[in-house]
Amino acid sequence: MRTILIEDEQHLLRMMERIVQTEPNLKWMGSFHDPKEALTFLNNQDVDLVFLDIEMPHMSGVELAKQLPKTTQVVFTTAHSQYAVEAFELQATHYLLKPITEDQIHALMPRVMKRYESILHSERHRTCTIQCLDHFSVNTQDGDLVKWPTQKTEELFAYLIYHRDKVVNKWLIAETLYPEIDEPQRALHNVYNLVYRLKKTLADYNLSISVQTINNGYSLRLDEACTCDYYAWLDADPKPMPKEEVAGRLFVDKDYTWH
Repeated sequence: MRTILIEDEQHLLRMMERIVQTEPNLKWMGSFHDPKEALTFLNNQDVDLVFLDIEMPHMSGVELAKQLPKTTQVVFTTAHSQYAVEAFELQATHYLLKPITEDQIHALMPRVMKRYESILHSERHRTCTIQCLDHFSVNTQDGDLVKWPTQKTEELFAYLIYHRDKVVNKWLIAETLYPEIDEPQRALHNVYNLVYRLKKTLADYNLSISVQTINNGYSLRLDEACTCDYYAWLDADPKPMPKEEVAGRLFVDKDYTWH
């Protein structure tokens, strides 16, 4: 976890810096005694965890915390326990009472990691819209069009979308997507590369879609955060249009021959 320290007592700042650097789950990014300098850094860097002194000149830790993204965890440090209520009203992960010890920070790690994993999980569940009818496209919740690294990567995604909830054998994928390759092992190697690129693309866009490897095949799993017009038709009862019409409108801007 990318971590910074904000503390106006220099000796304490150095001591906490040493402790954080020995904690295997934390990646120390910097230490600041001036909260305004720290805020400038935070405006230009993604940080997962901030150890933040409450009582500082020019700007209190509470004021600074109000300007942080909700995904940035805050652990307040203070010499006065009366700040605890205010800390938790800001949804701080915890607060540490000075003098701070190495044992305190190590004991805090399970709570910090649990919340970090929860944040990552929520970030991964990014909504998206998949259009298969009339033209094929995938858009994020922000309206960004997903750009595929290769046309074959896009085709593999479409192929797995089409075979909803089915585990498609890797050899069948190789034969379908690479009919021109006579060497089965070379075609299969290409499939492995495609699956890697597909997983990486989905991860790069933080889409709530996963490629599952099951036995000797692959299956695509869409969480509820994503919508697909083809799946909406499959789930509709009664169907808003006949099967023949849907078949004629699937991936019409692509030259796919397998549907």
